[in-house]
Amino acid sequence: MQFRDMARGDIVAGMKGLRKFYNDCLPSWNERFLWGVVSLVTLVIVAVNALSILTDADRRGDELDTYIPWITEATSAVFIILLFPVVSWFVRRLPLDADGMKKAVLAHLGLSIAFSAIHVAGMVFLRKLIFWGLLGKNYSFLDVVWRDALYEYRKDVVTYILFVSLMYLVQALVRREQALKEGTSHTPEKRLAFKCGSELIWIKPSDFLYAKAAGNYVELYAGSTMHLVRLSMARLESQLSEAGLNVIRVHRSYAVNAESITSVKPKSDGDAEISLRDGSIVPASRRYRSQLSAINP
Repeated sequence: MQFRDMARGDIVAGMKGLRKFYNDCLPSWNERFLWGVVSLVTLVIVAVNALSILTDADRRGDELDTYIPWITEATSAVFIILLFPVVSWFVRRLPLDADGMKKAVLAHLGLSIAFSAIHVAGMVFLRKLIFWGLLGKNYSFLDVVWRDALYEYRKDVVTYILFVSLMYLVQALVRREQALKEGTSHTPEKRLAFKCGSELIWIKPSDFLYAKAAGNYVELYAGSTMHLVRLSMARLESQLSEAGLNVIRVHRSYAVNAESITSVKPKSDGDAEISLRDGSIVPASRRYRSQLSAINP
């Protein structure tokens, strides 16, 4: 009983490890979907090939047990399906860019040989096991080793190239989709227009540092430039806020872009000095200290 429980525990642990391995090989939904499509197509090919072999044998008048082509085709398909995620794991680590092209090609050449060797060894083992265990027969596969191995490699390398090409194509499509999303999400920042004397000026809201009331005008500091614009401080705050800027009043005569604040230095009389990203110092009065405390760091 204890031995049975231990064996069951080992099987469960092995299944979990296998599942983790395949999750690591196929981390994205696109890769898992492609594996599903490849598996389905492979099973369809198994059915087509098995039926074709039986039909051809019947046309020739050869005696062929019905189960044989199904066994030979299915055992081959099992390892084709199982090897796909492993190939996917390598494809993700061998990018086809200018720097890694030579390395990728040489690596895939060697991997195609390993792919064929594992595929052939695995399917032959399964066939021997099935023929011996279920049918009580021996199964022989290789007559002339180098010739038959080369014959199998010619077929397997086509499958390997197809797998690799599909995976690189999916990668390229995913990168293209991501680039399109990033391109559409970063819309150009809309500039704001202000009357400055006889001129009309435009500034990006994100360039705004602070503003200082000057009678009927406002000194607007953006980047390294000061613009004297004719409008009220309240109107300026409204325009900048509507553009998505976090503008706060820190003094009766000053408003600042909260994103440009680098530090706030309290003074003994309750007021404070605000340092901005360009090195400017702006006064903050006690009356507006609550606005500063509400700023997100």
